Amino acid sequence: MPPEPHDALLAARPLAAILNGVAPADTVLTRFFQERGSGPKERAAVGDIVFLALRHRRRLAHPADSASPEALATLALAELAGAPPSPPPEPLPPAVAVSLPDWLWETWAGRWGQEEAMQLATALNQPASTDLRVNRLRADRERVMAALAAAGMEAQPLPDLPDGLRMQRHHPVTTLPAFRQGLFEIQDAGSQWIPLLLAPRPGESVVDLCAGGGGKTLQMAAMMGNRGRILATDTDAGRLARLGPRMKRAGASIIRTRAIRHEGDPWLRAMTGKADAVLVDTPCSGTGTLRRHPEIKWRITPEQVAAFHDRQCALLNAGARLVRPGGGRLLYATCSLLRQENEAVVEAFLGQNRAFRLLPASRTLARRGEDGVYPEEPFLTLLPHVAGCDGFFAALFSRPS
Repeated sequence: MPPEPHDALLAARPLAAILNGVAPADTVLTRFFQERGSGPKERAAVGDIVFLALRHRRRLAHPADSASPEALATLALAELAGAPPSPPPEPLPPAVAVSLPDWLWETWAGRWGQEEAMQLATALNQPASTDLRVNRLRADRERVMAALAAAGMEAQPLPDLPDGLRMQRHHPVTTLPAFRQGLFEIQDAGSQWIPLLLAPRPGESVVDLCAGGGGKTLQMAAMMGNRGRILATDTDAGRLARLGPRMKRAGASIIRTRAIRHEGDPWLRAMTGKADAVLVDTPCSGTGTLRRHPEIKWRITPEQVAAFHDRQCALLNAGARLVRPGGGRLLYATCSLLRQENEAVVEAFLGQNRAFRLLPASRTLARRGEDGVYPEEPFLTLLPHVAGCDGFFAALFSRPS
């Protein structure tokens, strides 16, 4: 059933908190629903209104370019109900039509041209799919697909990802016994590409410097067949703590976790020059994840992007210090689609680190048998309108000597 007028009144409350920057949209909504004791119908209706309002805020509010949460929720409700938008007296400016801040639209249009920037922004305004990664330590794709089918849920293999599945509809997959048994994890297809590029091998010593909640850490443990060791570190002890229960569920026994104060933490010195592979998946603007986190585009500023750049350079240099000479590998990754956080960081790094050389991502992945989702350039660049996943960037380096 479509949302109703009282759902818009309810949605205005969490929408106001999200627009005020209280917390990420999913966090605000979860708290709101818990406090109200909302059932599935109310959660779906209010969530749909809030996310449509966030994705299309600027277009909905045009020509004023601003509107109260109550007005935005009402406009979003009307659109969900199928009401045709009011015809504007003249064509909308592109940034308004795709609901982007002017600076972000101009950045993307300047880089890719207006037509492709429009395609990218349109894709980022669509709801994200639910992607799964089969945990090869406990199952294979056929077993997980059978478990989903037994629960009335359909998933299709992602052809370029050896452990990837895409749900045909959104389902509460975390309630399934197969999830509790650790047969799969929820992980966007774009995220799954990153460990594939680093290609950790059984028996290697690997460092995940910015591990966060550990999705990629768990994937690497599975790729290594639980042989070797992985050190997962992060400055956010709370996020890192969530990896513990996930490791147990997944059966990943080679991961050690350590909360650090900063990238220069003295504790990291013991690993200097010893890691076979280092992943530096840095904090970033998150502009590649607007399908899931549309509130980001209304919060991020050019000044914040510049601050991210400086932090990313420091983290990449810290990761480089851990890589062993003689063929050690270093992977820099972001979920950003901004050059300042991606190519510019790589350029600065190569200018300061002559011992490292850039490896072409396309050649590395082709050796593994994956192809078709990245352009012919040195980097792995995943654009949502091309690859059908969140936006990611990655650069792979080796340290020959």
